[in-house]
This record gives sequence, C-alpha cells and structure tokens, in this order.
Amino acid sequence: MSLPVLLPTIKSGYCYLCKKIKMKRITLLLGLLFLLNPYRIFSQTAEDFYAAGVEKYNNGLYVDALLDFTQAIKEKSSYTDAYIYRAMSFNAIGNYAEALDDYTTAIELDPGNADAYTNRAVLKSNLGQNKEAIEDCQKAIAADSGFFRAYFVRGYCRYLIRDYKNAISDYTQTIILQPTYVNAFYNRGMAYSILASYKTACEDFSKVIEMSPKDYRAYVSRGMVNGKLKKFPEALSDYDSAIAIKPDHANAYYNKAYTQFEMKDFANAEKNYSNAIKIKGDYYDAYYNRGLSRYEQKKYEEAISDYNVILDKKPNDFETYLNRGLCKNQQGNIAGAIEDFSKAIEIEPTYVKAYINRAISNQTLDRHDEACADWKKAMELGSKTAETNYDQHCK
Repeated sequence: MSLPVLLPTIKSGYCYLCKKIKMKRITLLLGLLFLLNPYRIFSQTAEDFYAAGVEKYNNGLYVDALLDFTQAIKEKSSYTDAYIYRAMSFNAIGNYAEALDDYTTAIELDPGNADAYTNRAVLKSNLGQNKEAIEDCQKAIAADSGFFRAYFVRGYCRYLIRDYKNAISDYTQTIILQPTYVNAFYNRGMAYSILASYKTACEDFSKVIEMSPKDYRAYVSRGMVNGKLKKFPEALSDYDSAIAIKPDHANAYYNKAYTQFEMKDFANAEKNYSNAIKIKGDYYDAYYNRGLSRYEQKKYEEAISDYNVILDKKPNDFETYLNRGLCKNQQGNIAGAIEDFSKAIEIEPTYVKAYINRAISNQTLDRHDEACADWKKAMELGSKTAETNYDQHCK
C-alpha cells in the first residue's frame, strides 16, 4: 500500500556528496542567470518567480523550479508558499535535509500552516520517523480541524506503527471530510483486513472499485479478504478482474493460485504460480508454493527443482529444506531426506517438524536410537505427537 502523492515519492540512493553537487549546480546556475540577463531577473517580482517555479515543478523540472523558488525567497524572505514548494522540490531530487529545513522555516513564518505540517509529516514518515510525523499531523489538525490530508497521513503513520484501530479512526475522519477520497477507503480496508474484520474490509474495497473501476489493487485486496471469508469463487473472480486490468501483475496470479490451492485445485494452482514466476523471476514464495502444488500432485522431481531454485539463492531457508526432504522421502531417497531434515535443524534448532520427520525417516531405516533421540527432542519442544511416539517406541 502506498501513500498518495502528496509529495513526489522519495527515492533512495542519494549520497551526501550528490546533495552537495546538486546544490553547487543550483548556485552556479543562479550566478549565470544574473550575468546573462540581469535586467529580466530584477524586473520580475517574487510572485512571478513563484508562479514560474510552480509551473516547472508540475512539469517535473525540479532543479529549474528550485532556482525560481530560491529567487522568490530572495525577493521576499517571508514567502511561506515559496518555502513549501522549494521543500517539495528538494524532496523530489533527494535533498531531504534541505526539504526539512524549508518546511520548518515555513512553519516558523506561519505556525498555522496545515499544509507545511502535513507535508513535513509525509517526509518524516518516508524517512521512517513515524512518531514525529504523527506529531506534525496533530499540529496540522490543531491548526485546521477540517484538513482531511492531515488525518489521512496520520492514519498512514499509525498503520505503519501497527496502531490499526487509531489508523481506522483517522481514515474514517478523512472519509467524513472527503467522501470521495478513494485512498482512504483502500487504506482503511487494509487496516480492517489486518484486524481480521474481513467483511468490513470487503465493503471498503468494494467502495474503491465502485469509485475507481480500474483499480486492480482493490480487486486483489478484495480477493484476499474473500478468500479469508472462504468465498472462493468471488475471490477468483476478483483476481481475474485484476489480471484483465493489469496482465503483468504477478501478485494477482500468486493470490489466485493460493486460492486454488486452498480449493485443492492443485493443477491450476501450479499453473498460476508459474504465471507469477514468468512475470517475476525471483518470486521465491511462488516457487515455494508451486513446489507444494507439485508435491500434492506427486510431481516430486519438479517440486525438488523448485526448492533447489530457492536454496540456490536462500541457503538458510530451513522450511524449504524440510519440504525438499519430504519429496526425497516420497521418492524413497530416505538418506537424502534425512540429510535435508538435518540441514533444517542445523539452521533452526527448534524446528519441531524437522525432528519429527527425521525421526520417521530414521525409523524407516531401523535406526532406533537416532529416531528416539529425535522423538525426545521434539517432545521437549512441546510436540504431543512426538510424546506419543516416544512412549510407544522408545520406552
């Protein structure tokens, strides 16, 4: 789930040196403008520079916009809106410290500016400072109790810190103030879903679809909650709608396959996990679940191939070792199965399923002592199944 575009999305990968280089470029360009056309610059007002900057910002020309907002501020040092837009421009090119400084200056100039507080909150949230962002939203609401964006952003921040009930409250207030704000319905639906209020979540996602019929993410999310409600035909229909809108959406195929697996339609589940993998080659959860689908169809060698792909990239995935061991066991490769169960235990020493399956495999090979040691360990880890088998075979 993504925060609506209150500011351009913050991009990672900007280093301190890059920031300094960009600032130098701005300074040099400003100097060149003065040298080349001094009369035009001095004949323009702060408002002229501001209007030009807004136009450039809206066209994605962020560095050029910075020049105009800087000149507007030079002409009029108390120009609050110019500071806000310059902050947005700094944010767009990754100069976050400068953006924060400009928002702070705007707030100092106009302590009742809800926009400045809310935009600074968005930036802080994107920098992982959600508690501080919430404080800014509260100041924005204190300044303007009808400012719906402040409630929405506070709800988003609360969602991120897992305060789902208060997030829902904020999204609800957003909807009261702005009944057609589709992202508030979507985010509230996500929060309801996490709290297992699936019916209510479904209603919110349906509202999103009603207002925005091409919103594929709403179909996927409604499909997921329909799945939780065991409404499998409705879930499949939602995933098909998402795929029709966005055919390259790997998650739609993945979730469709997951539903088909729950319906024990393992062949079609395998097919749709494969579709997800075609779109996203490193979709390791899809490989894992396709392996399970193949296992259920007794396609043990193909399932092992899926698990090998995962283990090649994620060699400490103990659950995948267990599943590969189960496939080997079904093939009659008991020694190979024991090797995989042992590897799972080596990575995760408290993994009860690995001890139980290794015990069964050791019993198959008449390794009584080894089997009893595994039953005992699994019993110590709380397994009633292991306790029963230990009592039957090891006493």
